[in-house]
Amino acid sequence: MRLKSALWLALALSLLAQAGLAGTVQTGRLKGVLIRQDGTGVPGVAVRIEGWGRQTMTDRVGAFEFAAVPPGTYSLTFTLADRSAAESKVLVAAGATAVVTKVVEWEVGFAETITVTSVSRRAERITDAPAAVTLITAQEIERVASSGQVPKLIEFTPGVDFTQSGLYDFNFTTRGFNSSLNRHVLTLIDGRDPAMALLGAKEWAAVSFPLDELASAEMVRGPGSALYGANAFSGVLNLTTKAPRDSPGGKVRLTGGELDTWRADVRLAGPLGDGLYGKVVGGGQKSGDFTVARLPQAEYRPCPEGQSADCLPPEGVSPRRGVETVFGGLRLDRYFGETALLTLEGGTATLHGPTGVSGAGRVQVTDASRPWSRLSFSTLHWNLLGYYDGRKASDQIALASGASVFESSSNVHGEIQGHASFGANHGFLVGGLAYHRQAIDTANRQGVQTLMAKPLAEHQEAAFGQVEYGLGDRLKAVVAARVDRSTLHSTQLSPKGSLVWSLRPNHTLRLTYAEGFQVPNYAQLFLQSPVTLPGTTLSALDLSALEAALAPVLGGRSLGFSHIPILALGNQDLKVEHVRSYEVGYNGILGSRTFLAINYYRSDIKDFVTNLLPNVGPEGRTNPNYGPYAPPADLPGPVRQLILDILSGNPATAPIFPFLSNLPNGQPIVALVSFENAGRVSTEGADVTLNSSIGERWLLDGSYSWFDFKVRAQTLGGRLLPNAPEHKLSAGLTYRDRRVDVSAHYRWVDDFPWADGIYVGPVPSYSVVDLAASYRLGERWELGVDVANLLDRKHWESFGGDLLRRRALGHVTFSW
Repeated sequence: MRLKSALWLALALSLLAQAGLAGTVQTGRLKGVLIRQDGTGVPGVAVRIEGWGRQTMTDRVGAFEFAAVPPGTYSLTFTLADRSAAESKVLVAAGATAVVTKVVEWEVGFAETITVTSVSRRAERITDAPAAVTLITAQEIERVASSGQVPKLIEFTPGVDFTQSGLYDFNFTTRGFNSSLNRHVLTLIDGRDPAMALLGAKEWAAVSFPLDELASAEMVRGPGSALYGANAFSGVLNLTTKAPRDSPGGKVRLTGGELDTWRADVRLAGPLGDGLYGKVVGGGQKSGDFTVARLPQAEYRPCPEGQSADCLPPEGVSPRRGVETVFGGLRLDRYFGETALLTLEGGTATLHGPTGVSGAGRVQVTDASRPWSRLSFSTLHWNLLGYYDGRKASDQIALASGASVFESSSNVHGEIQGHASFGANHGFLVGGLAYHRQAIDTANRQGVQTLMAKPLAEHQEAAFGQVEYGLGDRLKAVVAARVDRSTLHSTQLSPKGSLVWSLRPNHTLRLTYAEGFQVPNYAQLFLQSPVTLPGTTLSALDLSALEAALAPVLGGRSLGFSHIPILALGNQDLKVEHVRSYEVGYNGILGSRTFLAINYYRSDIKDFVTNLLPNVGPEGRTNPNYGPYAPPADLPGPVRQLILDILSGNPATAPIFPFLSNLPNGQPIVALVSFENAGRVSTEGADVTLNSSIGERWLLDGSYSWFDFKVRAQTLGGRLLPNAPEHKLSAGLTYRDRRVDVSAHYRWVDDFPWADGIYVGPVPSYSVVDLAASYRLGERWELGVDVANLLDRKHWESFGGDLLRRRALGHVTFSW
C-alpha cells in the first residue's frame, strides 16, 4: 500500500475510534497544580496515577492534567530527581473534573525544572533528553521581541555556527559547514516548515506574528532525520507559539530606533464561548538596512582589477534602500471536552526590500507575499497536522547582473502521529506517517523562466517511529528510525539509537548514534540563473563580431553568438548528502542552581554537496550535464572544427572557452559555476554549557565550542571549507525582579576562511555585545531597549555579507 493511502486510512481509523470512544465511555478528568509554599509553581515534575500507569509532567507554571480518566479513587505520586511526594484518595467521577492542589516544601532551582519536547516529540526533563538541546524560554524571547528577528534568539546558543549577513539575512547550523541559504537545521513553527520551496532556506522577514507570541524555542543539535526527515541534517529549531486559551488579553508595542526603524506589533486573544478561543495578530515595520551599493566597488575588501578571489566583486546595479514588511494572522482553537483540540489558523506577510546573499550573488526581494495556513487536531493519543505554505515573488533583483528573477511556489504537508505508553509505563512509543508536496514555477509575467528551465513539482512520503524503554531505574534506551521516499531521490533510511544512564539524581551520561540525510534543493538540482564573470558586471557575452567573421563559411546558419548567457547551473546528478554521527554527552545539575552540559561528537559526511564551484575543475567538469561547447550539428565537420579552433585560440575567448557549453536546445552558454558531491569529510567537536542562578535575581550563562574537520576524500581540489570557526565562546549576565529585567550577552568568534560560490575570502575574528532591558510601569505599561552590537564594532560575519553596525531600538508596550 502506498504511504499516502496509508496516511488517509490511519487518519480515518483514528477519527472513528475517537468518535466511538466519545460516545460509549463515560470518563472524568483530573487536573491540578504543584506549588511551593509561596504559591509559585514547580515545573518539570513527573506526576503518576498509581495503579493505572498514566504519567505526565507539570508545565512551566506547575500545572498538570489527565484526560479520559475512568471513574474511581486514585493516589498520585510526584517525583523530581530524588524528591517525591504523594496525594491519596483523589476521587474522579464520570463527567466531572477532580482538582488537586499539592503544596511541597522542596527548594528547587531553575535548572532542575527545565523540560523540552523536541528531542523525542514528547515532554521530558532536559537532563533525560537523548540529544544535546537548549531551551529559550518565553521570558528570554520577550527581551528581544522588539527586533522582530527570530534568529537572534539563538545567537548565543552553544554549538551553533551563527552568521548575520543583512538585517533579515541569517544563516546558522550546528557542527560546521555553514553557508548562505543554509538549510541543515530544520526550522518548525508549531510543526510547520516555513522554508522557501526553491531553496529550502528560511525567509526570516516573512514571520507573520510578533516575536513574543512564541512560548518557547528549542535548539536540538545533531542529526534529527530519524524523527524529522530531510533538512534535520545537523539539528532542529522548534518554535512553539502561545495558545489563545493560555495567553488571554491584548498587547500593543511601538518600536523605534537606529536605521530609521519604526515598527508596530498588535495582538488580541481570549475566549469566544462554547470551548472556542481566538487570537488575532498583526503589525508592520519600516526600516533601513545594512545593505549598501557595491557600485563601483564593495564597502570592504574590494577586488582590484583582474582579481576575483579573496575580495568582493562589484555589482551591476544598486539595491533599493530600506525594508518594509506588513503581516497578520488569525488563530481559532476549539476544545472538545478535555480530550481533543482543533486548531485552524492562517496568516500572511508581504516583503519589500530585504537583501540576501547566495553563492551566485546578492538578491534583493522587492515584492513578495508569503501566505500560509495550518490545521491541527489532537486527541489523547493522536495528533493530526496539515499545512500550506506559499510564496509569490513577482519582482526580485539579482544585484550582480541586474536581472529580474521571479518565483511562485508552494508546500503542502500532511502528517499523523500517535503516541502511547506500555510495559507498566516503562516504555513509550511514538510513530507516524507524513506526506509532502512541493511545486515551483519561476516564470516572469511574460512566461519566461528566470531561475529554472521549466515548472517542477515533486512529492515525498515518510513513516517514522521511536521506542523508549527504561532498563531498570537508571538506564533508558531509545531507538528510532524513519523511512523517506521521494520523486527526487532514492528511498532513505535514517536510524538513531541512544542510551541515557542516570549516574545519580540530576546527573546523566548519554551515548548517541544517529544518521541524517540532506536532499539537494531545487536550485542545486535545476538552477539556471544568470551570474556575472568574476571581476566584471557582464552577465552575457556578445561574440557577434566573431560570428560575422565566420559568416562566409556558415551558409546563413546562426550560431547565437550575439547573446551568450553566463549561468549558474543545477546538477541533476547530485547524490543525497549523508551524515553519520557519534555523540557522548553529560548533563548535570549542581547544587540545584547550576546546569552543566558537556558534549563531544564525531561525524562523517558523505557525498557532501558543495557550494557553487567553477564548472571546470582539476578533475574535469563539475557538472557533466553541460559538456564542452558543440557547434550546430548540421554544419560540416571542418566548419565545426574551425569554430572550435578560433574560440580556443583567440586571446579574447580562450580564457572562457573551457566554460563554453550548450543548453539541451543547442543554445550556447557559459556554464560558469555549478554544484558537485565533494567526497567525504570528517568532523569532530565539543561544546560546554553552563547556566547558574545567583540568588533569586541573577542568572549567569556561558558556553564554549571547539570544532575541527578533515577532508577524507575530495573530488574537486581545495575549495571545501566548513565556513565555521575553530573556537567560539559566549557569556551572559541577567538581572530580573518584579519590575526590572536587564540582560547583557557577549559573543566572540575566531577568524576563519569562507568559501561560498563567488564569495571566497576571510572572516576576521570579531566580538559583539548585545544589551536588552525593560522596566514595568505598573501592570500595563512597559518601557524597554534592545541594542545589538552595543559597542558598534563594524565587522562581517560571512564573506560577502553586509558590513554590520550597531542597531539600538527602544519600545513602549501597553498590555491588558
